[in-house]
Amino acid sequence: MKSIAIVTDSIIKGKRLSNLGEIVKANILDVFGSNVLVKNYFIDTLTPESMIKEDIIVIMASSRASKVRRYTSHPENIIVAKRTFSKKSIAPLYDIPEGSDVLIVNDDIETVLESISSLYHIGIKNVNLIPFISGKDYNHIKYAVSPSEPELIPENIENVFDVGHRVLDISTMLLIINTLKIDDKKTQQNLYNYYQEIFSSNEGIVQNYNSLLARTEELDQLLDLSHDGILLTDKEGKILIYNKKFKEIFDLKGKLRDQNIGEILKEIDPAIYSENDFHDDLIHFKKKIINLEKRNVIHFNKEERMYFSFQEVTHIKKLEQNLSRKLRQKGHVARYSLNDIVTTSSEMKNIVQKAKKIAQTDLTVLITGESGTGKEILAQAIHNASPRKNQPFIAVNSAAIPESLIESELFGYESGSFTGALKEGKPGLFEKAHNGTIFLDEIGDMPNHLQSKLLRVLQERQIVPVGSDRVIDIDIRVIAATHKSPTEMIESGSFRKDLFYRLNVFPLELPSLSERVQDIPPLLKRFTGNRFLFSPECIDLLKNHNWPGNIRELYNIAQYISTFEERDIVDIDSLPRYMKNQFQISKKSRDKFSRSNELLVLGEMTDPELSFAVLKAIDLLNSIGKTAGRNHIIQLMKQEDYSIGESLLRRILAQLQSLDFIIIKKGRSGCYLTEKGALHLSSQQIQVEI
Repeated sequence: MKSIAIVTDSIIKGKRLSNLGEIVKANILDVFGSNVLVKNYFIDTLTPESMIKEDIIVIMASSRASKVRRYTSHPENIIVAKRTFSKKSIAPLYDIPEGSDVLIVNDDIETVLESISSLYHIGIKNVNLIPFISGKDYNHIKYAVSPSEPELIPENIENVFDVGHRVLDISTMLLIINTLKIDDKKTQQNLYNYYQEIFSSNEGIVQNYNSLLARTEELDQLLDLSHDGILLTDKEGKILIYNKKFKEIFDLKGKLRDQNIGEILKEIDPAIYSENDFHDDLIHFKKKIINLEKRNVIHFNKEERMYFSFQEVTHIKKLEQNLSRKLRQKGHVARYSLNDIVTTSSEMKNIVQKAKKIAQTDLTVLITGESGTGKEILAQAIHNASPRKNQPFIAVNSAAIPESLIESELFGYESGSFTGALKEGKPGLFEKAHNGTIFLDEIGDMPNHLQSKLLRVLQERQIVPVGSDRVIDIDIRVIAATHKSPTEMIESGSFRKDLFYRLNVFPLELPSLSERVQDIPPLLKRFTGNRFLFSPECIDLLKNHNWPGNIRELYNIAQYISTFEERDIVDIDSLPRYMKNQFQISKKSRDKFSRSNELLVLGEMTDPELSFAVLKAIDLLNSIGKTAGRNHIIQLMKQEDYSIGESLLRRILAQLQSLDFIIIKKGRSGCYLTEKGALHLSSQQIQVEI
């Protein structure tokens, strides 16, 4: 361990014990801690028999060097300390009135002059600093400053500031670090903290040191982030730089800097220290197989360093497995979340709320609904809301895979299982979905003989590849979907009843688009990027379409409009031909309504004008995606000065439903205008403004 001697003037200073040596010792220990041993000496107690043998000798003034030199065999190790003040002790001096004379008092003129120089340097320039000379008259001075020598201050001075002993300057600390070659991370951090508490006369040096310290810290952090063991040595093998992973790979403890690699890794072949570079060489250490890369680092056209990189082969294998898994899963990800489901329909909102709860379980889900209603989007959203969201999402369309291949695709196969099989075999989609979710779309089209194997997967979470007797355990979540009626399939014998009950743990039935027509406007906004305004006539036509292709058909129309429409407003002319043809047919049907028929219908109503107002209100609420319940209808009618009570409204709604002008859904879904009701509104001649 390195050692430091501190030599101060005398153990007795005036009428009291001197603690300067202890102050300096505390400064040194604040920075170097347990890295050094510190011993105090006093000049007046030194004898030829007690020679100073420490690695460094610190004295407080250059005038003491000649005396101390006689008591050491290594006078070149003497350091004259530069001292400064702590920031805390100097703070009161800034409050002394500007231009005042301030007496600087100490028992040694050299120390006084050093103190004055330090005070001016750190910014005490608002006052005149006067050096104290014993015996001189200072009656005109009101302020005095002393570093721990207040008893020397003349009694007539009223304002006395004891700023305490000066502390070692940062330049002295750096000199000690450089001389003793102590530069571990803890010492560097301690030095930085020490610097924050003191004034320094060498700000440029300190700033450069701090910048270097920061860069060193960043380099250490980068090295420790590496999964490779990294080592840098000089050409003799003395360790200069290493990271945590290097110590971990070779089970090393403690500090390694300045040790020789050959001494700490005796099991390693010394050939690695040769002048040659190595690439992907394997070495053995205890029970580990380690991949080694070694390069000679050239500095000023001379090879002066050796760089080593060590990787455990087990880690390399894990990287390969992870890479292989990611490559296999490429494209097998869920893109949609529950937030992507656009709806104002209370029925759909209820399904979304159920899906949030279902997602937190691992139980099987069966999604039913017509083609194009968004069954796969809902499946992906459930996966992304589940704890498995960072694992694979494998989508399988049972109807799209040929019956001869579906078994091997789902369960995988062993080498040579059938003609054309890959030599190395192939994992199935169930195996690829391990830890994630498999989505079995159009489950109703799965061949009957595979349904029993699927039942085993659901019951045991095990698969057996084609041509193998090997059982593979899998951890998957199953979501199935079909556009067919499960009960009809069971009755016809095309679907196993026991499989249905295994799948039907959490049933979710998606409504068709014609059952959620209020979602058409917001869906169009989403699909077209909210680029267009849609005319009421266009919205009416879209709402009255029967939508055999559901949301998929609406998406296609939105893409058609986005591609061909250059105006900001979308009307019926912007729609595809088959939609415009439908409009022409509907228009002809409307023209067939005569005035007499209209009056006949009106005559059947309790209040013809009020009935038309109600019908118009329902149409408006439908078009803006708001529930056409009784409360909303009454509020809308009041805005247009129509007074209607709930009992009268209920009677009118019943009459409109009996005429097939509206549909009244159960619960809070409200009323919806039928195609007949829409035709009736567009053909009537009585103008009711809503």
